Amino acid sequence: MGTLTVLGGRYRLVGRIAAGGMGAVHEAVDERLGRRVAVKVLREEHADDPAFVERFDREARATAALGHPNIAQVFDSGQDGDRHYIVMELVEGKHLGHVLGEQGRLAPGQAVSVISQVCSALGAAHAAGIVHRDIKPGNVLVRPDGHAKVTDFGIAHRVGQTALTGTGLVVGTAQYLSPEQASGEAATPASDVYATGVLLYQLLTGSVPFEGDSPIAVALSHLRDEVPPVRDLAPEVPPALAAVVARATTKDPGRRYADGRQMELALREAQASPMVPGSEPGVTTALPPAGSSGAGGEPVRRRVTRVGTWSAVAAGLLLIAALLVGRLALPDDQSSHTAQPPAHQPARTPSGSPSGDASGSSPSPSSSGGRSAGGPVVPAHVVGGDVKDLEAFFKDRGYEVRKVDVDATAPAETVVATIPAPGRPLTAGQSVVLVSSKGEVREQTRVPVPDGLVGTDVKTAEENLKEHGLEVTRADVHADRPKDQVIATYPASGETAGSGVVVLVVSQGP
Repeated sequence: MGTLTVLGGRYRLVGRIAAGGMGAVHEAVDERLGRRVAVKVLREEHADDPAFVERFDREARATAALGHPNIAQVFDSGQDGDRHYIVMELVEGKHLGHVLGEQGRLAPGQAVSVISQVCSALGAAHAAGIVHRDIKPGNVLVRPDGHAKVTDFGIAHRVGQTALTGTGLVVGTAQYLSPEQASGEAATPASDVYATGVLLYQLLTGSVPFEGDSPIAVALSHLRDEVPPVRDLAPEVPPALAAVVARATTKDPGRRYADGRQMELALREAQASPMVPGSEPGVTTALPPAGSSGAGGEPVRRRVTRVGTWSAVAAGLLLIAALLVGRLALPDDQSSHTAQPPAHQPARTPSGSPSGDASGSSPSPSSSGGRSAGGPVVPAHVVGGDVKDLEAFFKDRGYEVRKVDVDATAPAETVVATIPAPGRPLTAGQSVVLVSSKGEVREQTRVPVPDGLVGTDVKTAEENLKEHGLEVTRADVHADRPKDQVIATYPASGETAGSGVVVLVVSQGP
């Protein structure tokens, strides 16, 4: 700052805190009110650039309009000679880049606490029509008491406002860039959700999902490769929490949480869910984790075709062109009551419609929007939970519950399967079947469940099973299918009915 130590005749600068692409942040004293503040000063080389000055002013206006406890407050802004500045709340804490540098990664409970606050801040911004566009560790400050503050709305954009960057130019930080931003499309609230999902991934695993020799390589990975499953790197992360990351970072923005508020609600509900301990939150609005593991536990990055071949090539060329003009920023960071389901016990998938939907509807590609619209799904971590807790959980949310007891090796009153299966979408008031263990084990059989049961009359299905030496247990549910039609089975067709008993889920009609 040279010899200039006071801005606007009021703010005395006492030391630099951090530096970024647009300017430096200083600790200062507001001599009029006698309080410590943070002052962000636009870099001198940008002071004569109208676009940078306008963007800087927009940051002040956008942030000042968002009075939210998880957004660093803006007190004032102004110009002193050729120095443009913003006066902000001084947050006593460290940004997440520093925290990760010290701790490596966070425990799941800590990570959820921080990211829930980030989502709350973004929810307020999104409700006001503002997209942050640059969520990353350096832009999240955490106080010693765990309170998080989102900062730096420097490249934020108000929906419907004239853009300050050229069409097709990429704005953001490569490691947290959404696929649509990487291809030159406009950022939306779902783009912030993607970046937040990547940040949650980093907090849980200690690394970002994609690394590369250049920002171009990293951005192209976001454009074409799936984010590897969190549990490949951090097996201790509850599957339900891993599912939140998977949904937030899916390539198709329409399948993510629509905005910060939706993602926050998912995480908050997870903390109150009875099926996981409070320190290891799960989630009830989630998609199953994407991806798989290769030999030796190494993540397998599956190529995703979002658009046609020539469109993908064009998007890649557009990205490279954008990067060549320097619009892709490099990181400037220095940086309840029920036991948790055993990790080795997979969720069993009942046979029936492709979604295992107990409503009996077989969703077509165009009607499978129960997931993509961000609606509720069967929690991913229900298997292994206490059946009474789960009955109360679903009933409290307006779902009809049917409990069926089967012989199984799991402790009595433990859920061994659900219909619909975990991760499948739910519609308001539909039936959920909880398959619960009796805690008894019969002499095991190797008889597979025959094909062709779903869609048949229950009497026909019962006769078919008896011919195969299998017994039947019925679960009658309300469904939009003809009365007495079988709409799902447990175990699924082709699977071995180890106890010799098959559960038939039978429609009672609407």
